[in-house]
Amino acid sequence: MALLIVLLALGLVQIWGSGGPLQRDGWFSHWANFIYGRGVVQGKSGIGFGLLVLLPVLGTAIVLAFAEAMLGWLGVLLVSVPVLLYSFGRGNFNEALAGYLRAWYQGDLDEAKKAAEPLMEPAEIVRAQSISSAQELHGMVFRAAAYRAFERLFAVLFWFLLLGIPGAMLYRLSHLAHTELSKASLSEEGGALAAGTADQGLAARWLWLIEWMPVRAIGFSLAIVGNFAGCYRAWRDHLTCKHSSTEEVLEHYLEGALGGIDSSECSAGAAVSEGQRLCGAEIEGMQALLSRALLMWVTLMALYGLFAS
Repeated sequence: MALLIVLLALGLVQIWGSGGPLQRDGWFSHWANFIYGRGVVQGKSGIGFGLLVLLPVLGTAIVLAFAEAMLGWLGVLLVSVPVLLYSFGRGNFNEALAGYLRAWYQGDLDEAKKAAEPLMEPAEIVRAQSISSAQELHGMVFRAAAYRAFERLFAVLFWFLLLGIPGAMLYRLSHLAHTELSKASLSEEGGALAAGTADQGLAARWLWLIEWMPVRAIGFSLAIVGNFAGCYRAWRDHLTCKHSSTEEVLEHYLEGALGGIDSSECSAGAAVSEGQRLCGAEIEGMQALLSRALLMWVTLMALYGLFAS
């Protein structure tokens, strides 16, 4: 059943480029304002964040149990596929990356920054505006794109396989809560969410914790589908790391998995400079690695389902 749910959800992502019409987060913004507008959470760090994330997850689990009791496996399917689609990352990842690469190959840094915005967190977008170095921009986009690919699919699938649909929802809402609180801290008019900025540090630490196992799982997968020696060395060095962010760890894994990639592996024409070709080859190589890792995860799910039945 888990494999069928994943395949249906991934198939719809391929058609829509994202979670499509199911990914509407307005309700979560209203829910966050409602929670932090209550007096019961004022000045009590952690309570608002817990209610913000855990109550919808509990509601999802109840709806799933009710659907299974009423309709059996069909009810599970009818609830699980939409919720898993909702739990996947926002926006069209491939389209955003293609737009960035077009601007990058043209040497238009301003357009490249604009195209890369869907790949970045709010604070990263602000930092990117002050960047004047092409290499510095490329490094930021490479790291942001790697993390965006991880959080939109791999982290969600990891927690879905471990805890079911509530696990996938838990991860997505944790990420959304972190984003909402980060936006509120950057805005001068945070509204009711201004009361929740005290929970921003807690949200960041919780997100790091809930990503700790999935990022190491994807790291080992990248070692298998990429340069094993280089990636395994990075994976081993960061296996028990408690200080590096998810983005930093993932960047090390990808650099190791890419190995000695060179400009000849770039798909751009000869008119593009050597430096642009090398940076483009890194982005394209990252896309190929992540695609192979996803195929590997689906294959392992299929084999497990085959031999477990």
